[in-house]
Parts: sequence; C-alpha cells; structure tokens
Amino acid sequence: MNFATNAWTSPNHKAYIMITVNFAYEEEPIFMLLDLVEVTNLHSGENLAAAFTEVLGEFSISDKI
Repeated sequence: MNFATNAWTSPNHKAYIMITVNFAYEEEPIFMLLDLVEVTNLHSGENLAAAFTEVLGEFSISDKI
C-alpha cells in the first residue's frame, strides 16, 4: 500500500491537495481518492503534511502505517 499526493493552485488562487491510496487486492491494482482538501495556507511541506495527517486521522488509519 502506498499513498500519493498532488498539490496545485486553482485559477481562482485557491490551494488544494489530493490524497490517494494505491494497493493490490486479489492481485488487481486499486486506486482510491481519499480526499480533496483546500489548503488555506501556502503549499509548504509543513502545511501539506498537516493536511495529509488530518485525512489519515479522519479515516482512522494513522496508526496502521
């Protein structure tokens, strides 16, 4: 299992981060969008990590990775 993130700024200057999880189930690849979050601060590593950590907490998977 692995997680991927993608951050960007929309044309109206709002910052977003997309968080996906990728894994294999019965030898088939599965790709799932966990959340699309508006980041009200800059795209700094700290802010992106905070958003990622929050999403993992919402899915109760923080302690499983």
